[in-house]
Amino acid sequence: MLELLNPVNAWSAIRGFLEAGGPVVFVLLCSTALMWVLISERILYVLFSGPRLRDAQVARWKSLDNHVSWESHMFRERLISEARVESERYMGVIRALILITPLLGLLGTVTGMIEVFQVITDTGSSNARLMASGISKATIPTMTGLAVSLTGVFAMSFLDRRNEIAVADVSNRLELDAGMGFGTGRRLLTDEADEAEVNITPLLDIVFILLIFFIVTSTFLDEEGIEIATPQENEQEELTRPPPTLVLSVRNDGFVMVNNVRMIDPRSVKPVVEAFTAEEPRGVVLLNAAPDAEIDVTVMVLDQARQAGVDPALAIQGR
Repeated sequence: MLELLNPVNAWSAIRGFLEAGGPVVFVLLCSTALMWVLISERILYVLFSGPRLRDAQVARWKSLDNHVSWESHMFRERLISEARVESERYMGVIRALILITPLLGLLGTVTGMIEVFQVITDTGSSNARLMASGISKATIPTMTGLAVSLTGVFAMSFLDRRNEIAVADVSNRLELDAGMGFGTGRRLLTDEADEAEVNITPLLDIVFILLIFFIVTSTFLDEEGIEIATPQENEQEELTRPPPTLVLSVRNDGFVMVNNVRMIDPRSVKPVVEAFTAEEPRGVVLLNAAPDAEIDVTVMVLDQARQAGVDPALAIQGR
């Protein structure tokens, strides 16, 4: 934890967090920065500008000679309205940002799930190492969105309470002379202020989506049974048995057939080879190119296999 005090280490940690969470986290941080800029401006207003504005409104009211006429009563209502409007400035934007951040977290969850399902489609198996990036992009935005929303709720509760107190203060200080039936000193304070809250509907959606997500991508444990002694295998037969083979056939249309069963994009060869070698360490990868296959596609497939740590055997057909 102490190493984060170093600016270089702190920047590396922030960059790693952004890369693991994906582009949605960057959007979340931008919305968070905007929200806290507005909250900071409101806090400064409450502490400094607000009291000066209320004093100015009281001075304008006391400068009137007549406090019993209908016009003076309307002028008092106007002064209170101006104080309320200034107190509520940017509050609607802050509330909207508080509600948007959980939805952005939900968007990150969906994009991360799409990436994980794409890995499962390309490899045909639940390889935890290949799915780790998608899982990070699915969980980190959700965590960030909830954390940002909670901090905003606390700030909004503080600001709403201070604004209510400020409007009540200016209303009480603008005194009316008795005997005029134009209302009471709290006429503009009867409306209930909107309370800051987090809409829990998207949060419930996040919970259910994460539940489905982890159920689909989980790896089931092998059941333990009674050990039974099996006959010893013939060592000579084991030596002569051919190793498992993964055949990558490059077609003339630019796609690659895996064991003549399913067709994939050449850029998806690396995860397929990694999944095969993880399941069959003794396996052999065979690269078979059609006579009219494009050379650059064949070279790309060969490079993808070598990046996966395998040097495939070539079986290029003559034209």
